Amino acid sequence: MAHLVERGWKRYKQIISDNPETVSQVETTSRVLSYIIAGRIDDSQVLSELVYLSSNLLVFLNDQILKNSANLIPKVTLSQERIQKFLTVLQYAEVFLEMSAAKYWGDNGRWVLIVALQITKAVLRLMSLWVNKSGIQPSPPLPALDRDALIQTQYKTSTAKELNEFEENLETESETINGSTYSLKRSGRLMRKLSAAPPMNFRSWKVPKEHGTLQDDNHNNRLTMYTPTVLSPQRMWAETLYVTRPLAHLLTMYLFGVNSWKPWVISGGIDISSLCMMGDTENLNPHEKSEVKKRTIMLLYYLLRSPFYDQYSKMKILFTLSMLAENIPLVGIILRPLIQYLPTWQRIYFYMWSI
Repeated sequence: MAHLVERGWKRYKQIISDNPETVSQVETTSRVLSYIIAGRIDDSQVLSELVYLSSNLLVFLNDQILKNSANLIPKVTLSQERIQKFLTVLQYAEVFLEMSAAKYWGDNGRWVLIVALQITKAVLRLMSLWVNKSGIQPSPPLPALDRDALIQTQYKTSTAKELNEFEENLETESETINGSTYSLKRSGRLMRKLSAAPPMNFRSWKVPKEHGTLQDDNHNNRLTMYTPTVLSPQRMWAETLYVTRPLAHLLTMYLFGVNSWKPWVISGGIDISSLCMMGDTENLNPHEKSEVKKRTIMLLYYLLRSPFYDQYSKMKILFTLSMLAENIPLVGIILRPLIQYLPTWQRIYFYMWSI
């Protein structure tokens, strides 16, 4: 039995490694299914979130296989990599766990679970920051692999390899080092000989250069595994503020009440202070720069968080969505379920306040 499982696992990894594009299509389909289920059957919210969680875990598993096959090695310690994996899975599962807790344990059980998960996440993130020097941590800690960049890079690599083999074979047939090109007498311009032209699918109409130079820096940069930046003391405390913000928010909600403005104001103040303390991002690596930019954009989430949402933005958002759904063809198919789901979305803590 164990032998059959091992063979099946090896076969699965081989299929994933050889067909990343097809795998991405299957994963996208599973995610779309979660949206289709929502609101259409009994207990659809929990079931929809379970399907969405399953699709995220499938993506996560397949990403690990593709990273290994592409030799994308993390630039962190093994213990830090394990923490990142655990935190990523926990973040994918937190909404489903909250919904399940609310259904089976009631509202008190739900809040106990929320506090336990936020403390766990904060402790592990602080360990990563102060002990493992993880730098600025993204959310989720292991973002989904850029499949398009991976597919393009694999294609460029295989194409460069084949072209390299072609030019090597051409060199062995040439009597001189310049056997594949000649120079025009008047202009001195270097031209490729017709006899040295590569196959049609490899032709770029450019003069031959060094072997294996077919690259795409943009795709390579998107797949590069960067070493975390060593943060200054000020940035360490800025990241600490950001990591502990959920705990401060929960504490102020307990002290002043769920509907009080104080948790909203204090939480927003912590997020803004953290970003200001980060300062200029010029010396951060590209992934960390992207995370700081994402956090800045995520400040707009405060427009959707209560009590601001309940007292100011709710009616304006619902009016705008309803107007678009009624007046733009086909848009209503997407927006009407969204309008119906907004009250549920507002009630789920991890939808609104997770990092």
